[in-house]
Amino acid sequence: MKYLLTTQSRIGHNAFKPDNPQAVFKAAHEWSTTNLKNGSFDCVYGFADGRGGVSIVNADSHEDLLQMIRSSPMYHYIDYDIRPLCDLQLLWDLQIQAAKQHGAA
Repeated sequence: MKYLLTTQSRIGHNAFKPDNPQAVFKAAHEWSTTNLKNGSFDCVYGFADGRGGVSIVNADSHEDLLQMIRSSPMYHYIDYDIRPLCDLQLLWDLQIQAAKQHGAA
C-alpha cells in the first residue's frame, strides 16, 4: 500500500522541544535516508520554509505504517496528515464504469 504522508513541524510552536535538536535532526536525516534506500519511501521532499515536507511511503498495512512513523526520531515533534493512495488508472477505470452504469455517456 502507498500513502501520501504530509508533515509539519511542531518545534517552536509548543513547549515540547528536543533537548538536543542537532542530534534529533541528524538521526531523522539518517532515518529518512535508510528508508529511501530500503524502498520504504519512494520519495521524500521538504517544504521550502523548512517546517515540514511530503513523502510517498510504502507499507503492507496501516499498522505497519504506524510502526514505521513511530520509529522516526521526529515522531513526537511532527503533525502528520496521512492519505492512502490508489493507482490512478484503476481510479479512472472505476469512474468510467460507474458513469456507464448510471447512464452517463
